Amino acid sequence: MNQVKHLYIHIPFCKHLCSYCDFVRFVKDDKTITKYFDYLIKKLKKYKNIKFDTIYLGGGTPNSTNEIYRLLQSIQSNIHNKTELTIECNPEFVTKEQALEFKKFHVNRISLGAQVLDDQILKKYKRHHTTKDVKKAIKIFNKYTTKNISLDFIYGFNELTNKIIDKEITFILSNKIKHVSFYSLELKDKSEITKNKYQLNDELIQDQCEYINKKMSKYNHYEISNWSMNKKYESKHNLGYWNSKEWIGIGYGAFGFERKKYYKISGSLLNWKKTLIWNNKKDLYFQTLMMALRTKYGLNLNNKDHKETYDFYKDKLNKKLLLINKKNIKCKNFNLLNTILLDLI
Repeated sequence: MNQVKHLYIHIPFCKHLCSYCDFVRFVKDDKTITKYFDYLIKKLKKYKNIKFDTIYLGGGTPNSTNEIYRLLQSIQSNIHNKTELTIECNPEFVTKEQALEFKKFHVNRISLGAQVLDDQILKKYKRHHTTKDVKKAIKIFNKYTTKNISLDFIYGFNELTNKIIDKEITFILSNKIKHVSFYSLELKDKSEITKNKYQLNDELIQDQCEYINKKMSKYNHYEISNWSMNKKYESKHNLGYWNSKEWIGIGYGAFGFERKKYYKISGSLLNWKKTLIWNNKKDLYFQTLMMALRTKYGLNLNNKDHKETYDFYKDKLNKKLLLINKKNIKCKNFNLLNTILLDLI
């Protein structure tokens, strides 16, 4: 247990449900939310003596409730002076008072869900913030918490144009945003748009992906969907996932990876348990390969787990799509990853 240096905490509550999302999240009354945080804080006591290198509070919408401050207070014993402590935030809930509380509890990284800088698209897909809210939230965090802000965007909306993407990239550059994620819109099984038979435009998605890659050339493109201003601002927590480091998942709906076993926290809001997803070598090697090749660093052949993974697959990999040397194995192009993995499947 002492070897695990990463902690993910899931806060499964939202004030409303966006139409494209199917993460584990609920709209609940304050009493239920308070009980959940009571239970969560009780469960976290098991790890009170561990100092984590990264802690990530995701959801849901962690910053939509004041209960989040009790949780932050409870994990102060888990941080050291170099811990990366990230919290996901929706722009409409950000205030000066909230930013100051985050600062008090040593939050040093913000993941802000901008999604798209177009108010009509935001409204159509049931986001309750505006472009103005995004700008305001960034100013507040810059002044009162941290300048280490990551902006999350989604492309692939049928209404999205290159003109809007240009607006987003100009905003990123002019505000010196430290980290940016661009995720492709996906049809999740339980999302509202999937139930309403939404049709993705695959050609549009591919064109927008290529356009974003071109326009973000001034940034460090270190993972398929992620860019940082420079190496310093790469997400240490997410790099833990991509490098197959072990992490503790806690909170209903969280995932975790410990002792080479991948699990999900299932059950109910106030009574959950770990449910094993897989714990065999074949799944472990596939997960390790898939995650490592998502990054520009690839498989590190000096890493025991990465070397074992490569040895398992080396006769099956399409080497024409890879850059291979004595130190690592990388994709020649991120866009080739699906082809590499499909060949193995």
